[in-house]
Order: sequence, then C-alpha cells, then structure tokens
Amino acid sequence: MKRFIALLLSATAIIFWSCEEESPLLPESELVVVRAYIYADEPVTDVQIATTYSITSEDTAGLPINDALVSLEKNGQIYTLVPSAGDSGFYHYQGDDLQVNVGDEFEIIVEYGGERITGETIVPSPPVNVSISAEQYVIDTSVFGFRSDTSSVTVNWNQEDDTYYFIVIENKEPTLVLIDERFSGMFNGNRSFRSRPVQEDEYTIRRLDLTYQGLHEVRVYKVNQEYADLYEFGVQDSRNLNEPKSNISNGLGVFAGFSSAVVHFNVATSSD
Repeated sequence: MKRFIALLLSATAIIFWSCEEESPLLPESELVVVRAYIYADEPVTDVQIATTYSITSEDTAGLPINDALVSLEKNGQIYTLVPSAGDSGFYHYQGDDLQVNVGDEFEIIVEYGGERITGETIVPSPPVNVSISAEQYVIDTSVFGFRSDTSSVTVNWNQEDDTYYFIVIENKEPTLVLIDERFSGMFNGNRSFRSRPVQEDEYTIRRLDLTYQGLHEVRVYKVNQEYADLYEFGVQDSRNLNEPKSNISNGLGVFAGFSSAVVHFNVATSSD
C-alpha cells in the first residue's frame, strides 16, 4: 500500500503552474509535503517529509527531506523524531515512551527552511466484530495455468457509514516457504500484502494475495477522515479534478491516525 499511498501523496505535492500572472495555486516558494501516519498500539515509523514538484517536471515525486526537525506533541509532551536509515525522507521515534492510543490527539510539527509546518489528527476507534471465515486456508497447488482457482477466505467487520477500511496481511513465520516453488524466481521475500481502502464490511483473500505458507496475521484498519479525503481525491474523475485536500498548515499533505483489529489464519498446500 505504500506505493498506492505515494501515488495519492504525489497528487498533493504537485505545483500546478498557471498561464496567469497571479494564480492562487502558484506558491512563491517551494512547499514542504508531509505524509505522516500513526497507528494505535504501534511504533511511530511512517512519517515522510518531501518537497513539492512542478506538473511540468519529469519527476513523479518530490525530493526527500532528511534534515528537517520533526516532532509529535501529545498532551503537551513533545516527542522528537529522528531520520530513518537511507535517503528516504522517513522519520521515526526511537524511544519506547510514546504510546499511540485510541482517542489520542496528536500534533505534528515540522521545522524546515525557517518555516514551521503543522497538522493535527485524532486516532480513531478500531473496527468492530472483526472475524475470518476460516482459520485454515488450503491451496491446491495442482491448479495451474488456465485452470481457475476459486478458493478464498473472507475477513468481515461491522461497516460504519462512509468509513473506509483497508487490510494488511503479513506472514509471521521466521522462515519463508513459498506456496508454489514454480514461482520461486518471481518473489523477493516480501512478507506482506496491503489492500486499497474500501467502504465495505468484508475483504476476500484469494490465492494471488498470498506468497508464502504458514501463519498469517490480518489487520483490519479503520481510516480517519483526513486519509479518506486524500483517497477520494486520488480516485476522482479527471474531467472534474478538484484541488487535493490537506490538513497540513503552511505546507501540503496529510497527517492521519489509524486503528486496527487482528485475526489470524494459516496457509497450507495440497496437490490433490
């Protein structure tokens, strides 16, 4: 899903150049783009800072900013983030005293180039009554080529009006074992799969969503409004394109909270 999120974020990062001398969409200087996501009961690792770029540019993303001062504020307490490894523009909190809980209100503060960029979010409540149709998913590896494989397991939850959800499926085994060795050259060790956001009460996991055998964790995330607004911008009709929404002051992007509920299932194979 990070690739998908990056596509949405790119939409907020573009500077729309105009032929008019004075355009409200033409900033006097380059803006900072914030993509910051915090998850209930999880460490803070998904905060990225970048630059804007012109729609006339051949670039597909802004340049990462690795030297900003980035912090989170909760209940008057400041938690300073540090740059993550590599030239990625990602930041994380390296202590163990920062708790992200349902209902918490957070502010993000980014100081860069003499500017102060801020945003606020509230961590939503988790999805309710999350369940899975089977705890064992047996995949028939003799189904190959043009033969149709209709096997699946389904994750369900209570749908709230106008609320988006997405799921993350992650293999939890210490050693990865492919479902089908015939495809051994096609995978690079990626343990997880992430769906697009949906406004539904279920998600069907099919064979092509999975790569490895063994225990899998399924997290169903409920999306808060800030992220929903950005997602809806990303899927709007290009014939009626509106300016992307942003909850970042003095910059662009989104600061959003998520919460999740977890179920598990096991993947095994059969050649019958």
